[in-house]
Amino acid sequence: MSTKSWKDKIGRTRLYSKDYEDRDDVVLWDVMEIEQEQTLKITFICKNSPYSQGVRLAIDVGEGVLDVNGTESKQLLLWYETAPKETIINCRSSEGLLSIYNVFQERHFPESQMYGSGMLVEQDGNRTTYKCHDVSMINVSFDKLVFSIEKWC
Repeated sequence: MSTKSWKDKIGRTRLYSKDYEDRDDVVLWDVMEIEQEQTLKITFICKNSPYSQGVRLAIDVGEGVLDVNGTESKQLLLWYETAPKETIINCRSSEGLLSIYNVFQERHFPESQMYGSGMLVEQDGNRTTYKCHDVSMINVSFDKLVFSIEKWC
């Protein structure tokens, strides 16, 4: 049994939500293995929520940056309402790890990791699809935001 706390796992391994007693597949924080230099295409597929919905991408472990159109940062928030439907991101990561989780805006500021928040993750070749629930255990549906990340060469 691992003695590492969840804080030691952030940005290094996938973390699952403890909010769902009947499910063990709801991801709270995903970590995607990428090449040290990797191009990704993020595609927003649909949204079904009155709240603004988005995704946080970050190099949380080691050195690296995410580059979108020449603007570089260690983390990036893309919002369904304001980002292009497709965004190309050039990643550089010394550890080859990319953190991913859904965010939403219910109260005039970005929120995440709230009670009931989580994602169902589906892998199909070089494309990973995320089906997200934002907050609350009432009327849970993993269609509040659906997006995909495709690894390019």
